[in-house]
Amino acid sequence: MKKIYLFFLLLVSSTFLLAQDDEADADLVFDNYTYVDYIKSVTLHPPGLIISNPIIQLGSGALSLSFDDLKGESREYIYSVVHCNADWTPSELTPIEFMVGFNEERIQNIEFSIRTLIDYTHYEVTIPNEDFQFSKSGNYLLKVYDNEDDKFLVLTRRFMVVEPSFSVRGSANRSSIVKKGQTHQEIDFVILHKGIQINNPRKEVSVTVLQNGRWDNAISELEPQYISGNELKYEFLDKISFLAGKEFRYFDLRSLRYRGNGIRGIEEYNDGYDVTLIPDETRAYTLKYNQRDINGGFVIGNVDNNNNGVNLSFSDDDSEEARDTKLALLARQNRENGLANGIESDYANVLFSMKMNEPFYDKDVYIFGALTDWQIKDEFKMDYQEAVRAYVADVTLKQGFYNYKYAVVPQKGDKIPNLSELEGDWYETENQYTVLAYFRPFGQRYDRLMVAYNIDSRRRR
Repeated sequence: MKKIYLFFLLLVSSTFLLAQDDEADADLVFDNYTYVDYIKSVTLHPPGLIISNPIIQLGSGALSLSFDDLKGESREYIYSVVHCNADWTPSELTPIEFMVGFNEERIQNIEFSIRTLIDYTHYEVTIPNEDFQFSKSGNYLLKVYDNEDDKFLVLTRRFMVVEPSFSVRGSANRSSIVKKGQTHQEIDFVILHKGIQINNPRKEVSVTVLQNGRWDNAISELEPQYISGNELKYEFLDKISFLAGKEFRYFDLRSLRYRGNGIRGIEEYNDGYDVTLIPDETRAYTLKYNQRDINGGFVIGNVDNNNNGVNLSFSDDDSEEARDTKLALLARQNRENGLANGIESDYANVLFSMKMNEPFYDKDVYIFGALTDWQIKDEFKMDYQEAVRAYVADVTLKQGFYNYKYAVVPQKGDKIPNLSELEGDWYETENQYTVLAYFRPFGQRYDRLMVAYNIDSRRRR
């Protein structure tokens, strides 16, 4: 009788926990998404590789998640993960099938900001860790909940676990279509699956190509054009083609004591900072110019509280070698200044402006990049100010080095960002493309991620 009663209690408890999870996940989006406005500066990357895609190998490697709570309190945040199919729908696998360990744990690395005008609490966690390890490759969604009172989602982030069993050779080339020759890049590649039997490649293998880690313009569900022995060839005419864009605009906000590159002015008040960027102008009708970027990413950090900090000034006249050296120094400073980056970097209200003689009639302008999660967000919408003849926006950002662009979006219909109208496109622009190949043999219940291969548009076969 006692055993039956105990079983009944466990069943009720499990049902209650599942009901709680379902309620907490009512607004779940299977994408990089922040659900509350006081969570800022979310990053997920391999430790030390701050602008890399969130991809690790099965059985090795880790990812570091960090974010700030601008309420400045110490709250209980917990995290869990969901295994997903290649199309980012939840897979059929249960946690016990895709991991070893516990799927819901508390974030224990909590620090309060130091010497900042804006108080915040900084949270960090590394996954996988001593509490769990992944046992399956594929797409994953990381979920973070506020567990203080009623459990609710605060952020989600996509990441991938790869079992490197396929290999890839490929290149990014100027589009072979004449009318796209000046504006597009075409990706050609071959997947090699030596030692792995694939009975029906067009049904069992699915490929996705990302540009600069973006999912909003990813080309997915690609089938091979040709099949030859252990090779799957993806060398289509104009099918795997991306607008090349231009190199990203940038500004250096790693100091609030002096004006970094792209900064016009800094004003300090008792309750925070106002930062004004140098006004921007359209680049739609200009050719590519010599500027090395970080492909739309951002790097949190500051040099104000570090004696070894160096003000990096980037110039359009820099040689390729000089730019690579400066970017390497930026990465090194951020590795060495980990504590200062996380809890001694302040927040500021950053004023963006895009000069235009008159506003668009039926379109809006947004700031766009990794700082917006590659999404069109209301907080990054710009308003046209007749007095200054410019679109302007005031955005709260943490100290760091930022890339960005301006997106034009129709006021009616789908909010699809158009980066060409104000930024333009040029085929020589440097972009990084990532080839993701998924494999699901007949009868298997999930998509295995067999390779994640990067192609730099400056590299040729």
